[in-house]
Amino acid sequence: MTNAFARMGRICASVVFGGALLAGSLFAGQTINVTLPHAVNVGSTTLPSGDYTLTTMEMSDGNEYFVVRGEKTAAVTIQAQKIDADDADRTRLVLTRDGDTWRLDRLYIEGNATAYEFGK
Repeated sequence: MTNAFARMGRICASVVFGGALLAGSLFAGQTINVTLPHAVNVGSTTLPSGDYTLTTMEMSDGNEYFVVRGEKTAAVTIQAQKIDADDADRTRLVLTRDGDTWRLDRLYIEGNATAYEFGK
């Protein structure tokens, strides 16, 4: 019984510590508001049409991630690759369509010479 309580304590501490690290890295990132006109697949998750925020997270290993949050959905984390782009004249999210399925393709941020491409 004592071992069960000790394991539970370690698990709770790991979750709290991991959440604190995640929250710290989120506040360091840029937040972008977007409206998805269609349901969009993000990995194995389908986000219904609606308003979302994308928050950038740059990890110490150089990888870029975005946390996608909506009012009606749980947060989804997706990896993005930086790509060269001309200075964007406006912030825009590009979607691609494959049959009846829409996916996130690229994100351009106004004034940046770097865009983001999301995994296929």
